[in-house]
Amino acid sequence: MRPAAGGTLAALVAAALLGACAPSRPAGAPAAAAPDPKVETFGEVRRLGPSWVGPVVPPGSENGILVGRFAGAPYDLGLAFGRLTRPWIRSQETHLDTLFTALIAGGLKRSFIRQLSAFRLRSLPDEIPPDLLVSIAGLADGYEPVPPASGWNAWRRMLDLHALHDVSQRFVDAPALAAACTGFLARTPDGGVLLARNFDFEGGDVFDRQKLVSVVRPDGKIPYLSVGFSGMLGVVTGFNREGIGVALQAIAGGETAGSGEPVTLLLADVLRNESTFDGAVERLRRGKVFVSDLILLADAKSGRIAIVEKSPSAFAVRETSGAWLGATNEAEDAAVKARARALPPESTSRKRRARLDALLAREGSTLDVPRAVAILRDRTGADGAELGHGNRNAIDASIAAHSVVLDLAHRRAWVAAFPHTLGAYVAVDLEAVLAAEDGRPAPGAGPLPADPWLVSGGFGRYCEARAALAEVRTLEREAGAGWLEAGAAAAGRAHALCPDFAEATAKFGEMELRRGNRVRARSLFDEALARDPGPAPVRAAAERWREAAARGGALPKDGIPTVPTPDELIAEREKR
Repeated sequence: MRPAAGGTLAALVAAALLGACAPSRPAGAPAAAAPDPKVETFGEVRRLGPSWVGPVVPPGSENGILVGRFAGAPYDLGLAFGRLTRPWIRSQETHLDTLFTALIAGGLKRSFIRQLSAFRLRSLPDEIPPDLLVSIAGLADGYEPVPPASGWNAWRRMLDLHALHDVSQRFVDAPALAAACTGFLARTPDGGVLLARNFDFEGGDVFDRQKLVSVVRPDGKIPYLSVGFSGMLGVVTGFNREGIGVALQAIAGGETAGSGEPVTLLLADVLRNESTFDGAVERLRRGKVFVSDLILLADAKSGRIAIVEKSPSAFAVRETSGAWLGATNEAEDAAVKARARALPPESTSRKRRARLDALLAREGSTLDVPRAVAILRDRTGADGAELGHGNRNAIDASIAAHSVVLDLAHRRAWVAAFPHTLGAYVAVDLEAVLAAEDGRPAPGAGPLPADPWLVSGGFGRYCEARAALAEVRTLEREAGAGWLEAGAAAAGRAHALCPDFAEATAKFGEMELRRGNRVRARSLFDEALARDPGPAPVRAAAERWREAAARGGALPKDGIPTVPTPDELIAEREKR
C-alpha cells in the first residue's frame, strides 16, 4: 500500500501547486485570447499585418535560416510572433516534451517536476517589464488560442520558456549535458567592432535546424535583431539599430537566487531602450537576476567593448582599450567568483578560453568576418594540436545551436545555416529587413562558404560514427549473448568512419582490451588521449583504461562514457 499512498500524496501536492502557481494574465493584455488571426502566405513567406517570417537559403545549399520581421504594439507584436512561428514552436515544444519523457520515466514524476518548476518560477511576472509581459501574452495567444484541457496553457508555458536559460544553467560544463558557449569581441582594422559567438545550447537539432533571426520593431522603441528560436522574445545574441550588441554566456557554477528577471528578457530590454554603452551598462547593473552570466557588450558608435559579469549579488565590467576580449563560462571578477563554484583545471571552459586567447592574440587587430568565422570553427587545442571532431574541449565541438558574427558597424548578422558552425554563414541586414514590409528583403552581402568538412562528407561520416557509438551503448546496456564482439565491431566502425573522434577511439580501445587485445587497446588509448578528449570524465576514464592496458590484470569497473546528444538519447529510450 505504501507506493499507492506515496503516489496519492504526490498527486495531491501536484494538484495544489497547479492552482497555487498559475500566473494571472497581465493587465495590459486582453482578458481572453483574440480570435485566431488568418495568416497570408506568399510562396514560403508567412505574413500577418506588418509582420512576416520566411526562409533564407543560400544558393547551392540544402539548409538555410528563418528570418522574420515582427512589428507593432506589445500585444500585437507578440500575437504576430506566436501566430507566424506556430509550426516551429509546436515542433520545438513536442521535441522538448519527448526529451523530458526520455529523461524522466513515469508520468506522475514528470507532472510533479513540472509543477515544482512552475512553483519556483511563480514570481516571474513580478520581475518582468509590463509591456514585455503583454508581448508574451500575445505570443501565447497567437500560438495557442484555445487552451488545452490539461490546464497547462500557453501563457504559462511561454512565460516559463523565457526562463529556460536560467533554469538550465546548472548544466553548463556538466558532462551529461555539456551546454557551454564561446564568444569574443574584436576591433577591426577599419574601426568597426565584431561580436562573435557559438551558442552551445544542447537542446536538440531542432533548435539548430529551425534557428530564427528576428528583427523586432516595437512601437516607440529601438528596433533590434535577435538570433534565437521561435517562441523566444528574449535575446541571447543580438544588436540594435543604434549599434549596441550583446551576447549571453552562463557562468558555470555561478551564484543563483530564488527570484529575478530572466536575463534574456533583460537583454531584450537593453536593446529596445539603450543607444549608448553607458546606458546599456547601467540598465544591466539595475536588473535583478536569479542566475549568474557573462554578457558580451559592444557599442559600434564609440567602439567600446567589455565583458559584463553579473550575478544576483555582484556586478563588474571588464572593459578594454585593446584589440579584443574573449569569454567562455568562467567569471574573473573576485566578487562575482566569491559565491561561484570553482571550476576544475580540466574544465572545458578553461581549455576553450586558452585556445581562444591564443587565436585572438595571433590575429591582433587584423580580424574581419571570415577570420572570425574561422575562429568559431576552430577544433584545435591551445598548443595548436588537433582535437578532432565532437570534442568538448574545442571551440567548435559540433554542438552549437547557433553560430553568429555580428558586424556592428554595418548592422549585419552573419548566421551559420545548419549544421552547427558548418553551414554557410548567411548575412542578414537589419535595415533591409526593416524596410521589407512584403517579406522580401533587398539582396545584401553574399554568404560565406560552408566548412570544407561538411562539403567533403566528413560531417556525415561523423554522424554515422555517432550512430555506431549509440549501438555500443545499447549492446552494453542489454549485455546479451555475443554483445562484446558486436560492440567491438560497432566501435571499430565508428573509429574507421571518423578516426579523429576521440570518444569513439577511446571506446574502441575499451572494447579491444575487454577482448584481450592489450597492445591494440593501448595504441588506441594513446591515440585518443593525444586529442585531449573532453569533457573531463571521458579523459579520466580513458586514462584509467590506458593504465589497465599497460599493467595487465583486472579491468576498471566502469566503462568509458560516451555522451549522447538529446536526439540520440530520445532514439535510444524509444527503442527500449
